[in-house]
Amino acid sequence: MGKVIETTFRVRYAETDASGVVYHANYIVWFEHGRGEWFWQQGRDYQRDVEGRGLNWPVVEVSARYLAPARYGDCVMVRTWLEQVESRAFTIAYEILNAETRQVLCTGWTRHLNVDRDWRVAKLPDDLRELMQG
Repeated sequence: MGKVIETTFRVRYAETDASGVVYHANYIVWFEHGRGEWFWQQGRDYQRDVEGRGLNWPVVEVSARYLAPARYGDCVMVRTWLEQVESRAFTIAYEILNAETRQVLCTGWTRHLNVDRDWRVAKLPDDLRELMQG
């Protein structure tokens, strides 16, 4: 497991369904939030350091396992870390917890490819691989 980044926020009403439980797709949005914080907290800017170099990291696969519901007003924590890095792809893992009780609500991962301006798979630049491998 690489460096773990944690970010905490409160569940907004718009993220819940009619029963007051967080709608399942919002956990994927929270994965993205955690991924962005993972990059920011290492002193990097995705727009400058990845897109500014003509690269993109599209999500090509996602997995989520829902263990317990989050509800409106709950304080949740997203824990994010690099699970695996390869020459042209990497996997980031997530754990979403109730920040107050520490109950795990959801676990998952996203797999990303490194692609160039023409959306061709490309080797990850050495400096970004080094950042990821920490």
